[in-house]
Amino acid sequence: MQDERGFSVAQGFTPQTVELEKSTGRYFGKKHYLLMLESPGYVPVTMPIEARANLWYLLGNIPLGGSPGWLLVDPFYGGMYDLKPEHPRAFMNPVSARG
Repeated sequence: MQDERGFSVAQGFTPQTVELEKSTGRYFGKKHYLLMLESPGYVPVTMPIEARANLWYLLGNIPLGGSPGWLLVDPFYGGMYDLKPEHPRAFMNPVSARG
């Protein structure tokens, strides 16, 4: 698995659980990942995992006055994001002898 800078953030065998950061630490800096799966005899699969604004960020800050959560707190530490897909499921196709 690689992050948006191309650095490896996880490596191993499935099934595996990995804790991923949702934010880069910059203002509105959401993370992006590429999950790469390969196995002998199968076509390799690459799946994007992206941070997206969650419903709690969009609507949950309204009762609290909105602005502090929307503009000051959540954009820095990643509380506004969920990683999607949360549980990636890749389907790998066998390599065909016919090409």
